[in-house]
Amino acid sequence: MKNLFNMDNPVFQTLSRIADLAVLSVICLLCCLPVVTIGPALVALNKTVYDLTIDRGGSILRTYFRAFRGNLRQGMITGMFGLLALAALVCDFLLLRLYYTGNAYTLLVCLVYVLGFLVAGVLSYMLPLIGRYENKLSQHFQNALILSIRYLPKTVAMVFLHILPLLLALFLPNMLVFTLPFWMFFGLGFFAQSDAFLLRPVFEMLERPQPEPQEELADENEEEYED
Repeated sequence: MKNLFNMDNPVFQTLSRIADLAVLSVICLLCCLPVVTIGPALVALNKTVYDLTIDRGGSILRTYFRAFRGNLRQGMITGMFGLLALAALVCDFLLLRLYYTGNAYTLLVCLVYVLGFLVAGVLSYMLPLIGRYENKLSQHFQNALILSIRYLPKTVAMVFLHILPLLLALFLPNMLVFTLPFWMFFGLGFFAQSDAFLLRPVFEMLERPQPEPQEELADENEEEYED
């Protein structure tokens, strides 16, 4: 009975995480309202939720706004790139519906879908990379492109989760209406938490210390000596 009210109890930890994600979702949503700040708002959200995932201490509000200010420029450029790419793809899709039919329409629409997936996949890596590492924006883009291809199953999972509300709107609108409060108050935090779980092994692999060449040479010499 005493352990039931222990703050280290898994139930309390789960409730605390849900509350943190709800607070961060609302704050991120408010920070996205000026539109031009969508990028840094999402960068800060990914950074804060990832720190929660690896149990890094600190106030979530302090962590969020520090990451927001520190990545304002790169986040704004990335956010505007994502919005422009999305707008271009939507326009292409509408034009294809107007002017093409048959096999040509099918082929070109599939190309638009592939490009949309590529943009979404790169952004899924790029936003967390900006918040976690200091680098030039061009290098972040290159790293995100490489990671999105190298870890394709994770990329597919992240993109699917990110567009889940859109899929519900297209195929299960009643379900979207039923779950609308969840998407409004927990959606952004849910996306960031899912990304954090998927990206944690990737970041741990990238940050794993590499063995020194001299140590490798010494190990090889030792193996030859034993032979």
